[in-house]
Formats: sequence, C-alpha cells, structure tokens
Amino acid sequence: MEKTERRFSHFQAYRSKKRRNEVLFAWGLILPSLAILVLVIFYPLVQSLLLSFSNANMLNIEGALFVGLDNFKKIIQDSVFWVALKNTVIFVGCSVAGGLIIGMALALILNENIPFRNFFRGIALIPWVVPGVVVALLVLYMFNSQAGIVNWVLVQLGLADQFIDWFGSTEYALWAEIIANIWNQTPFYMLMILAGLQTVPRHQHEAAMIDGASSIQRFFYVTLPNIRGVLMIVTSLMVIWNFNNFDLIWTTTQGGPVNATMTLSVYVYRNAFVGLDVGYAAAIGMVWLAILLSFSSFYIRALKGADHQ
Repeated sequence: MEKTERRFSHFQAYRSKKRRNEVLFAWGLILPSLAILVLVIFYPLVQSLLLSFSNANMLNIEGALFVGLDNFKKIIQDSVFWVALKNTVIFVGCSVAGGLIIGMALALILNENIPFRNFFRGIALIPWVVPGVVVALLVLYMFNSQAGIVNWVLVQLGLADQFIDWFGSTEYALWAEIIANIWNQTPFYMLMILAGLQTVPRHQHEAAMIDGASSIQRFFYVTLPNIRGVLMIVTSLMVIWNFNNFDLIWTTTQGGPVNATMTLSVYVYRNAFVGLDVGYAAAIGMVWLAILLSFSSFYIRALKGADHQ
C-alpha cells in the first residue's frame, strides 16, 4: 500500500513539474509577442491619448501643457475636420463597394473552368502587388489632364467633350482617387472570394441544378450563404484598411484641391507634420480610433448574429 502511494505521489509530482514546464514554455513563447505589442501598439496609443489632452507641438513637445478637452472642442468647430470625415466615408464606402462587386465578378469568372485560367488569375493580381506610391504615380499619368489615357478613352467613346482636369477639379478629384483605389484593391477581394468559392460544396450546386435552379438562383441561394463569412471578414478588413489609406491621396493631391480629397489620415498628417500641432492631431486620431472601434464592434456582433442564423 505504501509503495503504491509513493508511486502515485511521484507521478503527481512528475505531472505537476511537467505542467509547470509547459506553462513556462508557453509564457516564453508569448512574452516576446506581448513585448512587441506593448512597444509598437499600446505605448504609442497611450502616448497619443495623453497628447490629445495637451497643446503639444513639434517645436516644444516637452513643454506641453494640459488643456483638457480643448482639442476635442476644437474638432467640433473645425469645418475642415467634417469635410475630411465626409470625404473619408465616401472614399471608404465607394472603394469597398466597387472593389467588392468587381472582385466578386472576377472571382466567379476565374472560378469556372475556362482556358488559361491560372494565367488570368496571375495577371489579375498585378495591381495588388504594386506598391502604393507607384500606384499613385501611375494614376497621375493615367488621369493627366493633357495626355492621360483615361481622358483619351472618354473622348474617343464620346463620354467627354474634352480632357478633364481630374486632380485640379473639386468635382472630380475624389472620384479619381476612388477609381484608382478600386483598381488597386480589387485583386485582394478577388483572391479572398476565390478562396471562399473553393469551399462551396459541389453537391449543393448539383442538387440545385437538378431542382431546376438558374445560375442566378444558385448564386443567391447556394454560393452567397456559403461565402457569407468570407465576405464579412474581407469587407471589415478593407473598411479599416481604407480608413487608413494615406499614400495614394498624399502622393497625388495631398488633400487638395481646396480639401476636395482631404481624408482623416491626410488631415492628421497635415496637422502633425505640416502644422506641427501634435496635440490636435492626436485628438483627431482618437476620434478616428473611436470610429473604427465602433465599426469593428458593430461588425463583430453582426458576424456573430449571422453565424447563429
């Protein structure tokens, strides 16, 4: 009996030691990642929050004074901020909707067994792999008011009487940015949706065809329900991505003309590094963060609700 108890005691000690080693090993793997998160994300976030309540500027950050909610009160009265917010919502909404629709169409086409399918899949990814600054420079040439290919095509098709000064017009500048952004990001939608289409059970399509369902009916009642999760995740990621889009707009127009393409990302940059008003830029950044967090929270709840249906 005593021998059995000793064996059991040794076994318990061995299990306890093994579990302790596993826990230590797990923490050893997690701690470097946590340290990076703290240094790269949480520390700058806390610093930005503190700066948003100060009158800090690039010339005298150390001598910044606490000003309470003054920066946030200034935001409410700042007409340019509301223009930037409106432009951001239009830019994000149109970019995501356009990219999703075109990306879905391309994914459905390239999911079929067509000749040279893999070749076309590779070609379609080219706009996505091009760096943002290069895309912006290409866009400047394509929408050039003197010799741009876009203007030439519009004139040849009879859709315009003369060349349009896209980036010099308050009416067309934002739409030129949206068109360029859709062209750049559509391959990402196509790739993600195409991956989702590979998971749609083939037997569901076959059953629907036997029941006499048309291709449109199969799309709405078989394909869409199966890729709903992919669509929601991709849309959420792209909304956040486009809210943070900076390089395209800054390289082409820097928010002009007359704030026609001013977005929150550009406005924060201009206040912080052109106007040198770091405190006010941080306050705008906090409002921007609150908007994204609210959207993410709503979207996560919507995604969970969709999964329970």
